[in-house]
Amino acid sequence: MKRCMLIVNPTAGRERAKYHKDNLRRQLETMFDEVELRETQKAGDATEWAKEAALTGFDSVFSMGGDGTLNETINGLAQAQDHSTIHFGFIPLGTINDLARALNIPLHPEAAIAMLQHCKTVKVDIAKANDRYFVNTIAAGIMPDAVGHVSIEQKTRLGPLAYFLTGIKAMQAHQTSLFKITTAQGSTVHRSPLIVAMLTSSVGSFRNLAPQARVDDGKIWLGIFKDFNYLDLIKVIPEFLAGQPLTSELMTLKTMDQVRIELLDNSHLSTNMDGDEGPDFPLEIKVLPSFLSVYVPA
Repeated sequence: MKRCMLIVNPTAGRERAKYHKDNLRRQLETMFDEVELRETQKAGDATEWAKEAALTGFDSVFSMGGDGTLNETINGLAQAQDHSTIHFGFIPLGTINDLARALNIPLHPEAAIAMLQHCKTVKVDIAKANDRYFVNTIAAGIMPDAVGHVSIEQKTRLGPLAYFLTGIKAMQAHQTSLFKITTAQGSTVHRSPLIVAMLTSSVGSFRNLAPQARVDDGKIWLGIFKDFNYLDLIKVIPEFLAGQPLTSELMTLKTMDQVRIELLDNSHLSTNMDGDEGPDFPLEIKVLPSFLSVYVPA
């Protein structure tokens, strides 16, 4: 008997989940013999339930919610360790939805649900940072600090552009931190306003930072921004919005399968992981190749 657990965040996407969860459940009931619906009430619920599903013989776990719900669910699957026999699917209801963009999963929930009528599974990398897991990015610097304070009203009104405009405004302050980056090739020190470790080609809904990244390439793509001035920023904004990749004058891009990132000065930086607050420095990041088996359009 094929069993599926459906984890729904009822508050995600301005509470849109309540309008789509029954439709999703009906679709899943055509694919599985048993569908168990659970609705989150607090942080950590999705992680606990996804871990339980992986450990108790469910064939698939689906989540419906934003990037935070997605990250929680994947953390639960990763904590269970036994990920080889369970598949994962999700209906994106967040503001950014980078993994959905990278996998060509429709961003409208009705279309994403309809996609499941003709779907397949593909392998997707995740990464571990200290004791937590992520599927899109972990970033540190003045921009992640700023976008963490974007209001629900701004996200509703502007969508992904809210994060971009807030970040650009923060970059004008020209604050930098001193980072030590250690890989198998050795250590380097960089003064930078922003560093971001990426697993996919979509970052904040843009595809300029690591356009060659693939969900299954087994690589961490580390972008280290240069200490550029306000005039550089003004010049690059039209190019960035037009979809042009950033040049090496603005950002150094490296690939690796694991990296240690240390903060050398006295700046008190937090990190942002998949849209939410991440772990503290130092960061020990390693990729887990082809860890997830994810439902995508056929």
